[in-house]
Amino acid sequence: MSIFRAYDVRGVYGAGLTEEVMENIGLALATLMKSKDMGRDILVGADIRSSSPVLLEAFIRGATRGGLDVVNCGITSFGVALFSGWKLKKDVTAFITASHNPSEWNGIKFYDKDCIGFFEDVNRELGEIVASGDFVRPDSVGEVSSVDMKADYVRYLSEAFSINKTVKVVVDCGNGSTCLSAPQVFDSVDNIDATVIFDNVDPLFSDRGSDVEAENLQKLKAKVLETGAAFGVGFDGDGDRAGIVDDKGQILNSDQIAYVVAQSIFSEKKGTIVVNVECSMAMEKTLGELGVKVLRIPVGHTFMMRKAKETGAALGEENAFHFVLPEYFPFDDTIVIPLKIAEILSRGEKKLSDIVSEFPLYPKKRVSVDCSDDIKFEVIDRLKKKLSERYEKDKVNILDGVRVDFDDGWILVRASNTAPIIRITSEAVNEKIRDELSDRYKKIVEDEINL
Repeated sequence: MSIFRAYDVRGVYGAGLTEEVMENIGLALATLMKSKDMGRDILVGADIRSSSPVLLEAFIRGATRGGLDVVNCGITSFGVALFSGWKLKKDVTAFITASHNPSEWNGIKFYDKDCIGFFEDVNRELGEIVASGDFVRPDSVGEVSSVDMKADYVRYLSEAFSINKTVKVVVDCGNGSTCLSAPQVFDSVDNIDATVIFDNVDPLFSDRGSDVEAENLQKLKAKVLETGAAFGVGFDGDGDRAGIVDDKGQILNSDQIAYVVAQSIFSEKKGTIVVNVECSMAMEKTLGELGVKVLRIPVGHTFMMRKAKETGAALGEENAFHFVLPEYFPFDDTIVIPLKIAEILSRGEKKLSDIVSEFPLYPKKRVSVDCSDDIKFEVIDRLKKKLSERYEKDKVNILDGVRVDFDDGWILVRASNTAPIIRITSEAVNEKIRDELSDRYKKIVEDEINL
């Protein structure tokens, strides 16, 4: 599989991803920026992985050889890097990371001047430039300078949130990049009483996995219950995703987290929330009934950030624990989520578990059907046409695969971007209806594959 993926570049260090490859990616970015008149000023940082320092230097070599002027913010968290690029108004911000992947992986994410991640077509074009070796040949090399804006980042966040009374929080840095910034942020915000765990940088992520799935948040859960905290937050490897544990030790899903924030920010002023096609129908049944516009988008945090900017949405959720709160940042640094939750709790009498209980949990299921890469997208296109003809227009969403909404549930059929399978996701008001939907559409997909 190519290391140039839909929303980033990612591979195993020493195999598909080497210093030479990363240097060529820097050259390819310079080539792309020149061809699209995107400017020549970039900022780059890197996460705490063992391979990050050498890959950072390699990327800078390539970018400057291509004529780009580079500001290096060094080894830091995702949030500090994106904040730096945003505040310095750089044409592109790049961050070397493999996000939540295991320690042997690494890669790079790119964001444009509006802090919106590069889309699949742009990442693919970068890959094509690297493969061809047809790089720009400038008259002179670019310059390199360094910057450290962590203090500015911490100060910005400490001034952005107002916590009215003491809120106890457990902060799980997971040995990742947020070790370098999150403890200082939570310490700087008045009336947050933070207990910090796993804040020792460890590229092997020895204390827990680098993802924020439930299995990796069990120690956070235990610490929340032990300390009687209002909630806990656990960050992934680079800090662009966060999991939340409530006061009763319940590990919240992405939709529940979004609801907690949304019910507060939309209580005084109605607006728009963007959520992807895999998010629960409970969004419409709760927020929609309160007059909030729930706008569905394709899966992928890049779509979330772009649509939030286009529509002026107050909140965006991508159900893999990516969130954007444009009031604070135009990018998905999820440190704003626990800070916002602390602010919400400090202004009312409800516990987090009380607020979460207001949001219905409907049974959900995902099954997969094997389908050759050669035909899987063709199969989806045929299903889009057939299901659009079968159901009313407002019941069918074909932005990303095909989703059909019913009165008591919904079904989503999508081709995997990375594997030879088609996934069928179903959600309904009860398990019986969910399973009926899942079985019926699994058969429909299988029949379409076998035509």
